[in-house]
Amino acid sequence: MTDELAGRVLDALRERPSGVYLNSAAEGLFLRSHASAIERYAEAKSRGSRGRAALGEIEERARGLFAGLLGAAAGDIAFVASTSRGLDAAIKSIEWDPGDSIVLGDAEFPSAFFSAALLQREGVTTTLVPYRDGAVHESDIAAAIDDSTRLVVVSLVSYKTGQRMDIGAIAAAAHAHGALVFVDAVQAVGAVTVAPDGADFLCAATFKWMLGAHGLAALYVAPRVAQHSRPPYAGYRSVSELFPPDVRHFELYEDARRYEEGMPNLLGISVLESALTHMNEIGIAEIEHHNQALVGRLRDGLHHLSVPVLCPDDVTTRGSIVSFESARETEIASYLDSLDTTVWARDGRVRLAPHAYNTQADIDTALEQLAAFPGGLS
Repeated sequence: MTDELAGRVLDALRERPSGVYLNSAAEGLFLRSHASAIERYAEAKSRGSRGRAALGEIEERARGLFAGLLGAAAGDIAFVASTSRGLDAAIKSIEWDPGDSIVLGDAEFPSAFFSAALLQREGVTTTLVPYRDGAVHESDIAAAIDDSTRLVVVSLVSYKTGQRMDIGAIAAAAHAHGALVFVDAVQAVGAVTVAPDGADFLCAATFKWMLGAHGLAALYVAPRVAQHSRPPYAGYRSVSELFPPDVRHFELYEDARRYEEGMPNLLGISVLESALTHMNEIGIAEIEHHNQALVGRLRDGLHHLSVPVLCPDDVTTRGSIVSFESARETEIASYLDSLDTTVWARDGRVRLAPHAYNTQADIDTALEQLAAFPGGLS
């Protein structure tokens, strides 16, 4: 069944990858149906303002499809430019005071640390939760939260290790202290089933596991937060009435749309609508089952090669990423590339990220190539 699903997705790609492609955590592949989506966008745009209605319909379908992935309402979703922009909007929605703190695990993507560092100018401290036994533990994050904490930033699936976090446990601890939770879900949505689980904000760019285009992310804002939050900007897309009697007195949307700005990336949204339509036809649960089978095969093979992997053993605590540490990561990546196998290798790690278009044979090929790497993988 695993290879049957991969065959369906491979047939739907605009161009089958040459060799073995195991880098979806960095960049997803492009579907053939996206050409039609781009053409629909071009047709509507060619009609000028007369095409706005058609583009609006595509946008609302895409919004509904993304909301459906989370089990959320369409009004809970805003379109922004990137995951970083979603985090920036969440941070700037909070009225920070000197002595406040922001909590992060040390497996977060660097941009989360960049954002936290900027808050130091306002007297906000960063509480960093370190690894323990090869993972960042939810209990350690909960223990780091106190009454000074205003925001907890956590990746649903770590870009670094593939660890999948229990967001509900973290949200419960944060809310007990009056703190909010921002979930970076860019390494999760499209690869595994995702639910907000008490998150106040959840954001994911679309160009990785969702097989979308660049320059677009979907931001979930919990209804209880959206109604009382203070977005850091107001654009014509964030207000319920563009031309109020007095422009000094306007009303933001009561839902997540208050986090939208000006004209969105409608080309990217058109591609997203195409991508999520295809993924829905297959089923996210089926994609997750497929991906987890490949991850398990990859982990077992690396263990057989005596390579200590960073990816958790438990299927419920991992995404579709398998990493291992190596001082020779650049050499390994170059060697694999010479054999037409694509992985990601930086920061002392080699990362392999199988997705719906990968087969069991892809995994076996990559393992055979790694086993033949001269001089050892460490």
